[in-house]
Amino acid sequence: MKLKHLSILALTLMLLSNCGGKSDKKESEKSAEKSEKSEKSEEKSEEKSEKSEEKSEEKSKDDKAVVTAKNGLSLREDSNPKSKLVTLLPLNAVVEVIEKGTEEVAIKSKKAPFHKVKYGKYEGFAFGAYLKMGRKIEATDNKDAKTETDNTERTSFADVIQKGLIVAKSGLTLREEPNTKSKSLVVIPRNQEVGVLEFLEESVEIGGTHGSWCKVRYGKKEGYLFSGYINFSMARVSAKSGLKLRQEPSKDSKQITVIPSGADVYMIVTPTSDENPENSDVIDDGSGHLWYKVRYGKYEGYAYGEFLEIEAGC
Repeated sequence: MKLKHLSILALTLMLLSNCGGKSDKKESEKSAEKSEKSEKSEEKSEEKSEKSEEKSEEKSKDDKAVVTAKNGLSLREDSNPKSKLVTLLPLNAVVEVIEKGTEEVAIKSKKAPFHKVKYGKYEGFAFGAYLKMGRKIEATDNKDAKTETDNTERTSFADVIQKGLIVAKSGLTLREEPNTKSKSLVVIPRNQEVGVLEFLEESVEIGGTHGSWCKVRYGKKEGYLFSGYINFSMARVSAKSGLKLRQEPSKDSKQITVIPSGADVYMIVTPTSDENPENSDVIDDGSGHLWYKVRYGKYEGYAYGEFLEIEAGC
């Protein structure tokens, strides 16, 4: 009798043991399934994050454009070439594209829509034929420009890819490396001309201005400057007997100097402000003739637009 009870007890324990094993196995399988689902969820989350970053990067690239008009590009209040001028966008300026236009407009030999863009705190419409989408700044064809300079450093422009004029009010620091914390080599005064040797690929933002670092030469020194504070916009004098530079935008204004035929001048680009809402760099004299504020060597004044080779973008 005792043996019978012991056998029943052993069988019961065995059955309980097997049930527990099956239960543990089921729990283990469920845990593994949860782990796999969790891993898949993490993978999907990572994929979404990567795609989001890629889209963000693509959007970031798509919403910027570089000005390619060598004389600078007009920023206007509305999307037509006769609209009021807000300011001039300098050559090689990087602007934010707020809204891309769709309706094409013909200006001289070019057709393109006007795009709504932002430059610093200024917004307006710019002719798309002179906007290159993206942030990459490239050299234009002004390396052989016949400019005059009051640069006492005697900079050699023999092998440069671009010329530029410093426009930062307090001058621009030439640095050993392309970053604002790098060692200062010299502070280049305003209105001094430099020769660009290379534009770096990466676009940066400094003080609300987008641009890129570029390697330049000034005198015998070579280093890095931020392109946002360099003026690359130029126009060539077409008057055979030379072009009179005047103090004010009028033929009756006092003459400053005569700029030789074939010489290149820098187009002055000064954004409008609350204190100065009217643009003073391009003036209509009331008879349909435009005067441009320019710089030639140490001289700055107004030149009659009819005797300057100006692209339609301006």
